[in-house]
Amino acid sequence: MKTSLIYSLLSLLIAIALVGCGGNGEDSAENGNTSEEKGEETTDTRTAAHDAGETEVPVNPEKVVTSYYVGHLLSLDEKPIGAIPTELDNPFIQDQVSDIEDIGNPVSVEKVIELDPDLIIAADQESYEQLQKVAPTVLIEYGKHHVKEEMEMLGGILGKEQEAEDWIAQFEEKGEKAKEKLEGVIGEDETVSIVEIWANHIYVYGNKWGRGGYNLYNVLDLNPPEMVQEELIDDQPYLEISLESLPDVAGDHIFLSVYGDDGGDKRAEEIKNSNVWQSLDAVKNDQVYEINLDEFFYFDPIALEEQLEIQLDLMLNSRK
Repeated sequence: MKTSLIYSLLSLLIAIALVGCGGNGEDSAENGNTSEEKGEETTDTRTAAHDAGETEVPVNPEKVVTSYYVGHLLSLDEKPIGAIPTELDNPFIQDQVSDIEDIGNPVSVEKVIELDPDLIIAADQESYEQLQKVAPTVLIEYGKHHVKEEMEMLGGILGKEQEAEDWIAQFEEKGEKAKEKLEGVIGEDETVSIVEIWANHIYVYGNKWGRGGYNLYNVLDLNPPEMVQEELIDDQPYLEISLESLPDVAGDHIFLSVYGDDGGDKRAEEIKNSNVWQSLDAVKNDQVYEINLDEFFYFDPIALEEQLEIQLDLMLNSRK
């Protein structure tokens, strides 16, 4: 009888122990689920507005692929893992792009898939429609916005609104200091234009493309010629013109770039020696500033800051 009782008690103790072990296992499973939930915090999303609407994007993206906007992202302390080759040629960011992958131009969807991004920034509708099948994708149309708007959009997409505001504020401060230095150098009624010569084309630029137009017209508040104001400012990026119509868009000051390939250099010399060119006030007054197209092709935040210094030096040195 006693033996039977002892066996019963032992069986009860073992059962209790097993239940306890089972309970610990459940706790472990629960803890495991909690860890997984914590791990999933990195995949939490936010709703980001962009040119194609709204998209759920990671709160803290870690692997960003972008077509353009590399300089923008670097200014926001966000280094992309892939970009188009043109962006990687930017002379002002060469010390920061060695480990960014070339995704081709046009963008190779296969290369993007290989990089396994958690966020993609497209610059045109066609690539947006292709790439959104790979990962969360936003669209910021190339050439549609000024740099300030682009930085605000990217700040919202990346959750770096403060960083975007900080860059805008410090760049505006640089602009104000530059304007002070130019007092008395560029007259209040004088005009400034941007002209580019190709082998078979002549272009004039506004403030929504490269060539430093945003700096001249938005940051420094310089006046465009009337035709540039009407046709380009806050509208079209550039306008093709004939040599004969050059006087209509030529300002009192001209920033000149040359696309030298395919005979562009030769054509530029021909135009400079033409009667039309020699008749321009900017030429007569030695107020033509030649700029390097490789440096002025870009209009990201880093490039604009560097270009502003170059533009300022050119205009100030013209008065020495």
